[in-house]
Amino acid sequence: MEENRNRRKIAVSGAGGFIGSFLSQWFTEKGFTVLPLHRDLFDSGNQLKLEEVINGSYCVINLAGAPILHLWTKSYKEKLLNSRVHTTRSLVEAMLCVPDRPKVFISASAVGYYPAKGCFDEYHLHKGTGFLSTVCGQWEKEALAASQEIRTAITRFGIILAAKGGAFPKMSLTSRFKISTILGSGDQYFPWLSVVDLARAMEFLIDHSYLSGVFNFTTPEQITYREFADALKKHYHAIGTVRIPSLLLDMGLGEAADFITQTPCVLPARLQQDGFTYQYPTLQDFLASL
Repeated sequence: MEENRNRRKIAVSGAGGFIGSFLSQWFTEKGFTVLPLHRDLFDSGNQLKLEEVINGSYCVINLAGAPILHLWTKSYKEKLLNSRVHTTRSLVEAMLCVPDRPKVFISASAVGYYPAKGCFDEYHLHKGTGFLSTVCGQWEKEALAASQEIRTAITRFGIILAAKGGAFPKMSLTSRFKISTILGSGDQYFPWLSVVDLARAMEFLIDHSYLSGVFNFTTPEQITYREFADALKKHYHAIGTVRIPSLLLDMGLGEAADFITQTPCVLPARLQQDGFTYQYPTLQDFLASL
């Protein structure tokens, strides 16, 4: 480690969300001082206040952004994009202005960056053509503006699973009531990561000064949504299976349904190559921990 972590300060945008709350508690318990970057710091005229909070922080973690799983109306699509681009741009401008700059900048993105079909790791320079891919591309471009001066890591999140909070309680609800549910065809991939391994991977990036660039935050396991649903069915001893067609999901979520029904295989080549070890490398490991 580069220095005593107990002396480190981490500033976190989006600290009030599911992942941000977990990370804040995780790093606090590890002896870090966590500074939440509240939404009002990104309002017009508050740049100096944002700089005051960031100044002297060892690391800035950027998680801010409107939720993806929501009906994508025209106005909400603008909110999805602007909430990420504006926040990230403000963070980069603030970090580059302060006299005591952060040493590390970790900015979230999503596996929605990749095309809907295929299998990709960080060395495949393929970006999809859909709206979410466009959002991720612009989001990452803003973050990488810091990379000439500050060590920068882009973390493309898969579906983050936790026993409490996030998507898993809703995804497993019907299985707990003995009916397994398959969304869409079931043949789409299910790139995922436990929230515990997400926090451990974040800490891994902070602790190793040679790590920068893009990292896929997924497990090495390649499973489809059908295999995910079957594992839930077995774990909760469900007795039946219901499939919800893509058409119904499209009616409820619009384009956002693509995030569920058109998902590629995404491999974490860089985390594995750099020696990160998973606490929950397989879905069975995760389910056994519940």
